[in-house]
Amino acid sequence: MKKLLCLLLFIPLIGCAQKTNIKPVTRNISFIAEMTYYNEYYEMAVNINGSGDMSISILQPKELEGLVFNITNGKTTAEFSGIKIDTNDNYKTAAVNFIYSVLKTEKQEVFKSDNHFFTKGKCDGGEYKMYISEAGLPLKILDSGARFEIIIKNLTL
Repeated sequence: MKKLLCLLLFIPLIGCAQKTNIKPVTRNISFIAEMTYYNEYYEMAVNINGSGDMSISILQPKELEGLVFNITNGKTTAEFSGIKIDTNDNYKTAAVNFIYSVLKTEKQEVFKSDNHFFTKGKCDGGEYKMYISEAGLPLKILDSGARFEIIIKNLTL
């Protein structure tokens, strides 16, 4: 009976994520994002300033090289070959807005499970998980719908 009682007390602790005091670093950073988006590969240079405004320059595929998305105060514009358009209502920018939505929140709770640190939340109608380093630097972003996988490389402060 004692063994059963002990087992029942410890079962809720198995596999549970623990909160940590780590603060995610989501401002004043630059990095290369390798994104798989519905089985298509993109490489982007991402810059986020101190207020959270973001610039995303497409590097790959070559056909889109030079396309730049700027997100300021939640408003998205796209620039290509000198043409600038407002893209807020355009679903083709969903991947860009997903990155912005995940990284715009500075006050995210960080959890630890199986020696991995992560934040989680909801944005753009889905859920995400962002894996971070012990120093709070973003490493990888996944969404629950398996639309996106974003690997963050060459991060600089």
